[in-house]
Amino acid sequence: MKSRFTLLTLLAAIAISVSAWAANVQVTGSHVRLRLNPSLNAAVFANSSGTPIYPLKGQILSWTGYSSNGFYEVSFRGRTLWIHSAYARPVMGATPSVPDNVIITGNNVLLRVGPGKNYAPLSYYGQHVHLGKGEILKCVGVSSGWWRVEYADGYYYVSRKYARSY
Repeated sequence: MKSRFTLLTLLAAIAISVSAWAANVQVTGSHVRLRLNPSLNAAVFANSSGTPIYPLKGQILSWTGYSSNGFYEVSFRGRTLWIHSAYARPVMGATPSVPDNVIITGNNVLLRVGPGKNYAPLSYYGQHVHLGKGEILKCVGVSSGWWRVEYADGYYYVSRKYARSY
């Protein structure tokens, strides 16, 4: 029983270290659809005439380190897209990629003092700071589902639901 517990502990440690060091994913299938959002119902990445654009089997895509709903968030042809984990596998690398900038994709987006909704929104004189669609911020890091950005006099966090790499 003790050796079984030791083996399970070792396997868990390996799994954690692999996920902590994976910075890329490799496409494992042919004609794998990249999606605009992490859902099988989301639109497929396509050219202007609507023809899907596929990554090549075996191609390495930059993974931001963020996963949601069984999808990896990846960079492909300058776009932030989603690939289902059934068609990609993590590849060992240094750290999740951090873009130089992020662009706000929502309206009235809040900055927070930490990476989560449980952290207070940034406020000046009792008024929350709201960012508008199209604002560009310097990105200095990534924490789960949050970008760490430079804003005015400090560093704050914006949800990756409302901003993408730019």
